[in-house]
Amino acid sequence: MGIFQSERLDDRKKGRDIIEKLKKSNSKTLIIHYSCESFFNLEGRTPRITSICIKNRGNNLTKTFSIHLQAQFYKKDLCCITDIENDFLEKQMLKEFFEFVKRHSTHNWVHWNMRNSSYGFEAIGNRYRILGGNGKEIEDQFKFDLPENLGLIYTYNFEKHKPSGQLLNLAKRNKISDRDALIGKDEAKSFEDRDYLKLHMSTSRKVEIIDRILTLEEKNKLKVNASIIKIYGLTPTGIFEIVRNNWILFLIWSLIVGFIGAAAEPIIQFISGTSNFGN
Repeated sequence: MGIFQSERLDDRKKGRDIIEKLKKSNSKTLIIHYSCESFFNLEGRTPRITSICIKNRGNNLTKTFSIHLQAQFYKKDLCCITDIENDFLEKQMLKEFFEFVKRHSTHNWVHWNMRNSSYGFEAIGNRYRILGGNGKEIEDQFKFDLPENLGLIYTYNFEKHKPSGQLLNLAKRNKISDRDALIGKDEAKSFEDRDYLKLHMSTSRKVEIIDRILTLEEKNKLKVNASIIKIYGLTPTGIFEIVRNNWILFLIWSLIVGFIGAAAEPIIQFISGTSNFGN
C-alpha cells in the first residue's frame, strides 16, 4: 500500500510537470480535435475524416479543415456529393491539414485520446495514405494527451464516462459551455445525414472545451470526480499535500500547531530550568 501511495504522488508530480511545461510554452501550443464517420457498418473500410479543428493558444485563432468547406470551395452541391467526390474532397482537406502540420511540426499538440490507429494522428495519416497522399508525421515528444495527464494528476477515474463521455461530462462539471457539442455517434449520424454545419460546429466546440479544461487545470481550478484521498493517497506526505493545497485546512493546521507550541512552551521551559538547576 505504501509503495502504491508513493507512486500516486510520483504520478501526480509527473502530470503537473507536463501541465506546467504547456503553460510556459503557451505561444507554441495547439489544441486539436477531429470528427469522423462511424466505426461500424463500413465493411472493413477505415472511417472517413470529416472535420479537423485546431486552436492556436498563442493567438486564440482556430483553423478548420472539413469536407463541407472543400465542397463549397469546389462548388459542389452538399446534398448530392458522391463517394468519389467525397474521396476527392477529403484528400484535399487532408492535404491542407498536413501542410499546416509541416509548418507547425515542433509545436505542442494537445489532444483528447487521439492515440491509436482507430482514432488519432495515425488514423488521420492512414486515411491520407489510402487516398494517395503522404503526410508529415508529428513526433511523439510533441503530442500531449490531456486525459492521460489528468489521469496522472487525479487518477484515471477523474470523470465518469456515462452518459456523454469524459470530455462533455467534465465540461458540465466545470460549467463550460457544451452548446453544439455532440457525442461521437451523433457526429457520425450528422455526416450520414449530410448535416455538415452541425458536425463542424461540434468539432469546433470540443476544441474550445479542451482549451478551457487545460486553462482551468493550469490555474489549479479544475473540478473532477475524484476524492482528495484518491488523488493524494494516505501517506504522511499525501496528507501534507492535501493540507497544503487547501487554505482552510492549512489555516486550521497552523492554528493547531501554534496552539500545541504555545501549550508545550512552559513545559519545555520547566524541563530546561530543571536541567540547569541540576548543573
